[in-house]
Amino acid sequence: MATSTSQRFGIWVIAIVLTVGTLAGFIAMIIAPQNEANDQLQQQQDLAQSVKDQWKANEPLKGYEASSFDPAKVTKLDVEVLKKGTGKTAEDTSTVSANYFGWNSEGLIFDSTNRDGTQTPIDFGLDQVISGWTEGLSGQKAGSVVRLTIPADMAYGEDTGTFTGRPTGPLKFVVILEEVK
Repeated sequence: MATSTSQRFGIWVIAIVLTVGTLAGFIAMIIAPQNEANDQLQQQQDLAQSVKDQWKANEPLKGYEASSFDPAKVTKLDVEVLKKGTGKTAEDTSTVSANYFGWNSEGLIFDSTNRDGTQTPIDFGLDQVISGWTEGLSGQKAGSVVRLTIPADMAYGEDTGTFTGRPTGPLKFVVILEEVK
């Protein structure tokens, strides 16, 4: 049975459409992972900027300041008592009330109980925080003001190249131990 010209033309159109569709599918499979990786990178960058914008609202405690420091020199926990308290002594399982602020090696304050000029202490268990706080505040008396220089392994860890929203590397804090409960 002979095919007409219009039938041959229709078969060629179908063959071309199928070929183009298949090629487009392969190209999409190649490009899609790249777009997903770019989207993930953009989401991480947006999260990092959002967190940094939130960090800008944090202020040092009145009478103290954040300054940059050399992270390579932070090899062990350093506890500097700026003011010795006279109250109850904190233990590693104590619940305490404290005002504080923390900063990274660049001097960027990432957390503080001082926002918009108002210091509001928070309560927490010393067994529920980073080990640098647990070890650094245990043995301190209520009313003490302590500067903690904490190596990365006693804080939130080293920079993994993936932004987690937490500060990485060595950190410093000034903590006013308001009350030991």
